[in-house]
Amino acid sequence: MADTKHNFLGIYDIPLKKARFVVLPVPFEATTSCQTGTKDGPTSIIHSSNYVELYDEELNCEVCTAGIKTLPSVESDYKSLKGMVSKIEKTSSPYIQQEKIVIGLGGEHTISLGLVKAYLKYFPEMKVLSLDAHADLREEYQGTAFSHACVSRRISELGCPVFSAGVRSISKEEVDFLNKNQNAKVLFAYQMQGKKWSDILNQRLPSGTYYLSFDVDFLDPSIVPDTGTPEPGGFLWYETLEFLKSFIQRKDINLVGFDMVELSPPNLFTPSSFLVAKLIYKIIGFISCR
Repeated sequence: MADTKHNFLGIYDIPLKKARFVVLPVPFEATTSCQTGTKDGPTSIIHSSNYVELYDEELNCEVCTAGIKTLPSVESDYKSLKGMVSKIEKTSSPYIQQEKIVIGLGGEHTISLGLVKAYLKYFPEMKVLSLDAHADLREEYQGTAFSHACVSRRISELGCPVFSAGVRSISKEEVDFLNKNQNAKVLFAYQMQGKKWSDILNQRLPSGTYYLSFDVDFLDPSIVPDTGTPEPGGFLWYETLEFLKSFIQRKDINLVGFDMVELSPPNLFTPSSFLVAKLIYKIIGFISCR
């Protein structure tokens, strides 16, 4: 019998031509702050996903029948951060060309730059929605422009509009950049807490094609403590799902790919990694049931 434990959800492998979704593990970590361990994120997410129930009671179906294939991990290149970004771009491009929805598993947030660059080749008018506790708009951080703390700025420099939401940690340098740059916009967490923020955020997001970058520190540390740079005042499970469902299923929105980054699990299985695995499965379900 085939070994399925290394596949997302523990499901049997399928031919690429039958897959609508491809899970791409990118265990890359070079510039993390505070706590290390994001390189172990993909393995932990995939391992923990083996315990996610395949039937979704809200969607009334087994979402996995939509066609999900787990790809080999992208081997990390630590000689050059720029080279690693290019490697991620080159690895993911053929799947995007074949109209697959690529799901990037990080790894630190820097991996999103390579994925976005690949998507922009096929969707030049694409926008990025970044759910993140941090603005990630620094020019450079700790001596490199390819730090996880710079990823949204690098994406905006590609001519791609970046909408960040849930931000509750930002530097004066980043605020100055926001005031001068129209390609990056931020909705702060204090503007969302205690309000119908799902509606507020949806109203601010124009129609079009989107890539979703989900930094797990968007969520409150009370439900996902295992992340490199946790910030208090984050968001909870059901309110996050409410937004994701309403956003993804908008008729004027086309979500073509997404990533899940910055999980730093101390063990192979943790409650945080299980939650993240289930969150990925919910997003797949929302896309499948449009």
